[in-house]
Amino acid sequence: MGDSYLVGGVLHVIIEISLPVYDAFVDKCEQSSREYAILKNGLIIRRPKENHFERLMEIRCDMEEANKLLLLASKVYPEAIEDIAKAIAAASKSD
Repeated sequence: MGDSYLVGGVLHVIIEISLPVYDAFVDKCEQSSREYAILKNGLIIRRPKENHFERLMEIRCDMEEANKLLLLASKVYPEAIEDIAKAIAAASKSD
């Protein structure tokens, strides 16, 4: 799931990733990379799901950064691709 918003005419993407996928993806990133910095700025959110709450990492970034994350995921952690691609697609539709 994802959403988008505009800031100064730049389309931003909201990527939501499960905590286990997020943790594993971050572990595969070079700590000095821009992608690592983007991921580390995420927020843990809680959302009702059935009879409990699920915890997700919410990452807000611009479209260029989202595409960088998608490219990195395709190289180092394919399990993150689906969540990132969904957020990019949702943001592109709302543009």
